[in-house]
Amino acid sequence: MASFDTAVPPGGEGKITLKVDTKGYQGDIRKSARVTTNDPETENIALVIKATVKVPIHVSSRYIHLYNGGDKPVQKTVSIQAELDKPLILTVDEFTLQNKLKYNIETVEKGKAYRVRFTSVPDVKENFRGILKLKTNYPEKPEISLTINGRFKPATIPSKPSSSGIGQKPVERNAKVQKPPIYVSSRYIRLYGKEGMEITKSVDIRAESNRSLNLTIAEFSLKDKLKYTVETLEKGQKYRINFSTIPEESHNFNGIFKLKTNYPEMPLITFVIHGRFTKN
Repeated sequence: MASFDTAVPPGGEGKITLKVDTKGYQGDIRKSARVTTNDPETENIALVIKATVKVPIHVSSRYIHLYNGGDKPVQKTVSIQAELDKPLILTVDEFTLQNKLKYNIETVEKGKAYRVRFTSVPDVKENFRGILKLKTNYPEKPEISLTINGRFKPATIPSKPSSSGIGQKPVERNAKVQKPPIYVSSRYIRLYGKEGMEITKSVDIRAESNRSLNLTIAEFSLKDKLKYTVETLEKGQKYRINFSTIPEESHNFNGIFKLKTNYPEMPLITFVIHGRFTKN
């Protein structure tokens, strides 16, 4: 964000004020701005801001990417460091990839430094995305949310059988596939666009059984950056969640939105939300 004097008299002085929103940053950051003038000798001036953002807990990365096309497990590690002069305690609050990924929390220095090690499961040959949420004893930073992406080559598809069909068993075309009790059109909301614009995305939720479906809000971590409405399309059966960015708060963000349901076999629906904006 910048404010400046648009005109400077000959021999006079002007003022340029630059402000940097450090929310979501940690450690050393560098931001720059370019000033254009009508001075033929100095048409462009580069202004650079350098700063060190101190946080109560330093996390080496909040996004874990596990990519592999073979059968060997892939590992990625995240370091967590206490930056305050008091012991840090971590507990697991939520993990959405129990059957697709393994993790282990190692103590590097008790109360001070930890290491979270993620390891892929060789038998899993699919793409996935989820979160590991850790609770802390720091009121300044009560929660750490790590987003995990897995990209793995699917199992080899067998070669196509001979077109003659002689001596071959017919393919069962109408085999029953067990459906989840609740249909969700997407669990990942991507709001990408230009700063200052309102961007909207919708998600449809539908009950797949004859039971009435009830939804209640369990958690929303983007109250200052995003608006949402829950629209009833068919009472007890169909709903639509509409997400809209707040134009004046269009800075990059990540967060989650959770819905509680009355279905014991699927008690929680978690949405991962990403906002990415470019300057006009």
